[in-house]
Amino acid sequence: MDIVTEILNDVEFHLKETPDLTVVELYQELEFCKSKFCQIVLGPVTSKTSDLPYLSEPKRAFFKSLVNHTADGSLVEHGVVLTPDGTTVSFSPLLAGIAAGFKKRYELTLPDTPLTAGPPNSSGEESHLSLDPIVSTTIAMDLGMAFLLFHSKQTQVALGPNGCWDNISAPHTFTLMGPPSYIPDAVINGAMDGLILGTYLAEKIDPPSNISVLLNDYYGFKGLDGEEKIRSNFRRKIFAALLSKEKLQEQVENALHLLWRMNEASSLFEGITDKELTFLAKQAVDEFMMLYVECPAIIPRCMWGARPYKGTPTQLKLPLGFVYIHHTSTPSEPCRTFSSCAADMRSMQRFHQDDRGWDDIGYSFVFGSDGYLYQGRGWHWVGAHTRGYNSKGYGISFIGNYMNVLPDAFQLELMKNNFIQCAVKGARLKANYTIHGHRQMVPTSCPGDRLFQEIETWKGFKLRCFEAEDGNEFCI
Repeated sequence: MDIVTEILNDVEFHLKETPDLTVVELYQELEFCKSKFCQIVLGPVTSKTSDLPYLSEPKRAFFKSLVNHTADGSLVEHGVVLTPDGTTVSFSPLLAGIAAGFKKRYELTLPDTPLTAGPPNSSGEESHLSLDPIVSTTIAMDLGMAFLLFHSKQTQVALGPNGCWDNISAPHTFTLMGPPSYIPDAVINGAMDGLILGTYLAEKIDPPSNISVLLNDYYGFKGLDGEEKIRSNFRRKIFAALLSKEKLQEQVENALHLLWRMNEASSLFEGITDKELTFLAKQAVDEFMMLYVECPAIIPRCMWGARPYKGTPTQLKLPLGFVYIHHTSTPSEPCRTFSSCAADMRSMQRFHQDDRGWDDIGYSFVFGSDGYLYQGRGWHWVGAHTRGYNSKGYGISFIGNYMNVLPDAFQLELMKNNFIQCAVKGARLKANYTIHGHRQMVPTSCPGDRLFQEIETWKGFKLRCFEAEDGNEFCI
């Protein structure tokens, strides 16, 4: 992303006479909006490309490649960039959202005549639909198309997957972890960011005129308007606040109907009914919201630089019945950036493998203070977090020492309202799960006095009771 903002600086310098419309001109020059659907919503490409002659050849080639998103047979995904927060985004939906936001701001988006889609209704009149230019060009059309292709068995999966870079310090090749859907995780990240930034540009009274500044703020620690929480690390929460499930479903359904009208002869729509399109839109939105909005974003092992597992891991028997809460104590300070959290993960793994002789980092998952959950042993493998109970539950740790203070409120919210519910809905955790602090299972101060006081108030927390030597019962 640093290279992208550097190139945008060059573009903006060249187009400095009209800074507010830089992205609209850039949209024309890059010609990324090639589909008929995109041009209906954003408007046709009317100018001839100048091929960005003011950029050097390497920059021009790199920038042009970003708008051509593809995933080839070797599972290498093109048109994506690594961001400072450790996630990967597709540039095309990101730019589409920004372009739609500027066009919406200056009322350059849609004609007054309503769009029509699908067959006439029962009274013989054409059905009218409304497409929000930002929602439809970033996520709605692609989400509908993904499930249409999955429904017709033209893709093996409906959504995802994520992938891994060959080198985090000097990323060059991004390889997917499995068969690609129409919208892998990087496209979804780019679409969510495009919707967030497009909405910001359309509605903000005085937005930045330079896109490079906008991207630097959003993907950097500063955040939009200097608000640390309005940045890419928190894209899922921001997205949920901006777009309701009901509106997204309406927009996906409308996009599918428009595609139907534009491609009536396509085999994709052969035999499909209006009712089936409505069901398809609901299915798409339900699955998308659960996986990419309600569940926390997880940084995979390959992204934080995990060593290989030693030996052969033991598979968990799901669903599990318990969650055991920990704090790391060492590292004792919260990590607030991807680079520092990734370093902490590597440090803990080295300690667990080299000093304690374990096969891997002990925890199932670890919460950083950067807004992300870091994959340890993950959903499916027995950990080394709670002696005697490793096969019974997930070991979840918060980076830092929480004897006297609490983790950030957003971390606690992610744990209570996102991770737990995601695990239950995904059939990885029983609905009648039990939460315990590490100290309830073995003699330890973990997860810290203050954090333990907090989890005592959570749904699912239970005391453990024992019979003392004198015959009386005591509970912890």
